Amino acid sequence: MGCEIPTIELSDVKGKRFETILIFIIKNRLLIGLLFGFPFMLFGLFTELAIQHWDLTLLADNWMRIIAAIIISISLLPYIWMINDYYDAPFDKLDVKKGERNYFCSSNIQDKPYLAKIMLLSPVIISLSFSIIINIETLFLVSFTLLLGHFYSAPPLRFKERPIFDLITHGLYASGLFFLLGGLIVTPFAFLVQQPLFLVFLMLSIIDGIWLQFNSQLIDLEIDMQGEQQTTSVVQGVQKSILLLRGLICSMLLTLTFYLILNTPLRDYLPDIVNQISILSSFFLILLYLIQSYRLRDNFDYIRKHSAWVRRNFVYIFCIIGILLIN
Repeated sequence: MGCEIPTIELSDVKGKRFETILIFIIKNRLLIGLLFGFPFMLFGLFTELAIQHWDLTLLADNWMRIIAAIIISISLLPYIWMINDYYDAPFDKLDVKKGERNYFCSSNIQDKPYLAKIMLLSPVIISLSFSIIINIETLFLVSFTLLLGHFYSAPPLRFKERPIFDLITHGLYASGLFFLLGGLIVTPFAFLVQQPLFLVFLMLSIIDGIWLQFNSQLIDLEIDMQGEQQTTSVVQGVQKSILLLRGLICSMLLTLTFYLILNTPLRDYLPDIVNQISILSSFFLILLYLIQSYRLRDNFDYIRKHSAWVRRNFVYIFCIIGILLIN
């Protein structure tokens, strides 16, 4: 039995046959790039600008690259999300609610496969074309991100069904590689990897991308268990998932310690006692999180929400203040 999606059904009115699906993609898939890829790209760009002593002439000299990076960061993730919808369509058809959210379940698209090709190839062509404007390194980066995101959903690799790999690949293609893209706008890769503070924030971006995927898995844990999905959270079970969740938050908070140790200009500027207190405070923050988390005992949902609160209120604030204090 066909799966009908009223919200994106192709119109029978001549000249309107592609418009409804196009609008749906703009509202629901380009928004993904705007909310995730674009911010992480800006994060990488601002981090590198801070390392370069906020030399704003770099923005003026690289304005075309910045525009290209913005277009890439907004268009790249929609392909990865759409390819996931494409390969999940046969499974989503079995569930009415999921089928209604997946435009590849539409009988109209199934009858006109060229529409699916247009939807999938457009962001690929756009991303690769604009990456050439920046440099050859960006072309390789975008190509690698596309491949990684493609095989996250596509067989035979299908990383989303391989425990641990589902988290690592998401941490790379959804955040870490976009952060690196931001840095490549103004600085070659060979110099980026020689900057300890850039690497600290790059690692933080990757861990945050892993956390985003794992948190999403934890929300759907019961449903995925019923469906016997081979995700990290399902394979690990509730108790081990709680430990991994705590480990991810502690890892993000630990980057604060590395930041304080590696930020030589800041350590030279502040008195030794202030530096020592700051480093001790970063460890105390980790201890405080663990104490509060263990006080919640086995209340799985509260532990997840508390971890999300810590990430939102401490990790993000640290990123903003940390960039401003790089030099």
